[in-house]
Amino acid sequence: MAADNSAFHQAFGRLNKNQRAAVEQTDGPLLVIAGPGTGKTQLLSARVAYILEKTDTLPQNILCLTFTESGATNMRERLTSFIGQAAYDVTISTYHAFGGDLIGRFPQYFGDHRAQSPVDGLGQREIIQSIVDAMPFGNPLKSTQYHLHDLRSTISEVKRGLLTEDDLRAIATDNLTFLADTNRELKEIFADFTRMPSKADKALPYFENLLRYLGGRDQADYTIGGLSSLVSTVRYELEQAVAAAAGDNSTKPLTVWKNQWLVKDEDNHFVFAGERENKRIEALADVFRQYTEALEDRGLYDFDDMILRSIKALEQHQDLRYTLHEQYQYIMLDEFQDTNAAQLKLIKLLTDNPVNEGRPNVMAVGDDDQAIYAFQGAEVSNMLEFAQMYNGTRIINLTDNYRSHPEILHVAHEVASQIGTRLESSFEDASKILVAANHDIPPEAHIDRHEFQADVGQYDWIAHQIADLIASGTKAQEIAVLAPRHKQLEPLVRYLNELDIPVRYEKRENILEAPVVQQLLTMSKLALALRDGQDGLADALWPEVLSYNFWQLPTGDIWKLSWRVRGESGQSWSNALLQGEVDDAVRQAFKVPALLILSLAKMAGSETLETMMDSLIGNEPVTTNEPDMQLLRSPLKGFYMGQ
Repeated sequence: MAADNSAFHQAFGRLNKNQRAAVEQTDGPLLVIAGPGTGKTQLLSARVAYILEKTDTLPQNILCLTFTESGATNMRERLTSFIGQAAYDVTISTYHAFGGDLIGRFPQYFGDHRAQSPVDGLGQREIIQSIVDAMPFGNPLKSTQYHLHDLRSTISEVKRGLLTEDDLRAIATDNLTFLADTNRELKEIFADFTRMPSKADKALPYFENLLRYLGGRDQADYTIGGLSSLVSTVRYELEQAVAAAAGDNSTKPLTVWKNQWLVKDEDNHFVFAGERENKRIEALADVFRQYTEALEDRGLYDFDDMILRSIKALEQHQDLRYTLHEQYQYIMLDEFQDTNAAQLKLIKLLTDNPVNEGRPNVMAVGDDDQAIYAFQGAEVSNMLEFAQMYNGTRIINLTDNYRSHPEILHVAHEVASQIGTRLESSFEDASKILVAANHDIPPEAHIDRHEFQADVGQYDWIAHQIADLIASGTKAQEIAVLAPRHKQLEPLVRYLNELDIPVRYEKRENILEAPVVQQLLTMSKLALALRDGQDGLADALWPEVLSYNFWQLPTGDIWKLSWRVRGESGQSWSNALLQGEVDDAVRQAFKVPALLILSLAKMAGSETLETMMDSLIGNEPVTTNEPDMQLLRSPLKGFYMGQ
């Protein structure tokens, strides 16, 4: 360690009992259940510093993995304050960056793979767009042409769950078989069941008979790709509902189960829902195969492949795995509740050296109540699996909260305690009740719950509450309004403006969804379609491109030209724009975009991407070789930039 370690010793002296126990437990597997505000970053950094001071371990022999770049940066900054520049010799990385680093450091283990370059988001979108465009209209995923981001996210979920094309087909086939067989039986069991009886003793026989049938199905207990079969999931939840209904003498648990799993068919019979969804899974298997093949054909790999390729290399090359075992003698994992199947597999491979006898020096820190990456394939059950996959895993529970007022912790506990799968039910002596430990927080706190008949009342009330706070002396910068989604915040701005309340509104934007970027993409597609002689595609794109406001073309004229093109057999949009039977003023107005796009199509085969983008945006003029319009400049930049 660095000579001046006073900052670490001061921080170490401020650790509470359980934090210190976690820092000092350097050998063997350790799972720390750490609620919000319990000092996870401080704990991780202090543990690294402690290992370096108390053992002969070098900084290069420690690996810390987290989920975000900001988390990695915060950890390194805290560690730097403890041990100085040696913190930069500790590997502190996100999972994906670590996978990318392995590919860069050990190319010899990845050289047999054609994919040697990462694909960016735009490249992914292009590949997925081409797959969806080629789908017949009857394909259940054709509608994703309007939601390409969702389809890309689903492909990512499949990869993070370590599922394959064959897994998807097997899941869909099994589920569809279950639905077909069970629906026939369900119609008999529920033959005279038209609505939920008001008494539990009248309703329970129907559901108990169905439960007996489900219990007799052969495929009830197998898994595919680590996922339980549909019949086992349905059976388990029905068991819970039947037990609750019998215990409470109420039909409510049965109604909840029915609403979740059953729908009516065209004959007004109850059937299991899910046929359409599983046909989409079948179609997804085809998309997944085509996407994978497209990446391989282009020599590319995507964000998730950084981890998947690392897993494959570690499984296939024992020497690489043992080399990494030797290097990373201590591994620490932050926000472990957000770990997905692929990341957990990577951790297993990094810690499975036989010399450890099932007790590697690995610590995971997490809180099942904070699984914010669940939408990315994260599994809270991975925390439970971590405790079970090593021998003698020690579990330490952090409950002292240094961030929040007792009132907030009380409300949070009341909400979270409704979650039926919390880890405290799986570990003895594990408590999820947080205790306020920061005595510098002001003693007064008020948490109120209000309900409104309409959004108008809600927004008006919030705005006037803020106005009253400011009038009473509270600074505007000390007031915050939080909501799950931007669509719930945006209408509030108008109410605040009406009361002259200053607002600073923060919102992250997906640049690929910005209108100007979508316009650039469509203009590019049109130029490429013209270059490649795809007249049908070009004719479909011309009306959209001409409708962009920066051309300042009258909507009526665009429609008139569109009707003329449709009415004349063999007439293309390109010909109509330059030679159509329209008056001179209209022809002149349409001639500008027509010549510009046609000239760009000609350039597309020889110019660089940078040159093409400059021409599309309007940074550089385009040469048309037309006597009356030899140089044209795209009006896009001037329109949006006010130039």
